[in-house]
Amino acid sequence: MVNSVTGTMMNLKFALAKGPTLRAPFRRAVLPIPGATPVSVIVTSDKQSCEKLGARLFMVSPAAVDTSMMEDTLRELANITAGQVRRAMSLDQALGLPKILTGDESWTVAVSKSQCITLRATEADVELEVQITTHPRE
Repeated sequence: MVNSVTGTMMNLKFALAKGPTLRAPFRRAVLPIPGATPVSVIVTSDKQSCEKLGARLFMVSPAAVDTSMMEDTLRELANITAGQVRRAMSLDQALGLPKILTGDESWTVAVSKSQCITLRATEADVELEVQITTHPRE
């Protein structure tokens, strides 16, 4: 699902990973899909990768990419992924808005308590992970 968009848009492909491996993220975009089947999409990257991806998305040099462009890139990837997930899961639920968290902020969904799929960019010079989580019923 993700590759169909990012492959064309950014020449970036993802593969299934065993779990999150990005230890020092620069930014994280968290987009909830609330409703009967609550799901979240989380896009995580380091600063250098955000610059490279922002340059691809905005068609500028990496040096021209500022923090707001990097955050917009992560938000866009979260939106695209969430739309694909919603369609694939046949969810009749509105998408939330992506929230940007800095590397030292944690997000509220406990991945260890939820079902989580982690995708990792397969390009060697880009550190980017996409997680899709379902929330446990309390």
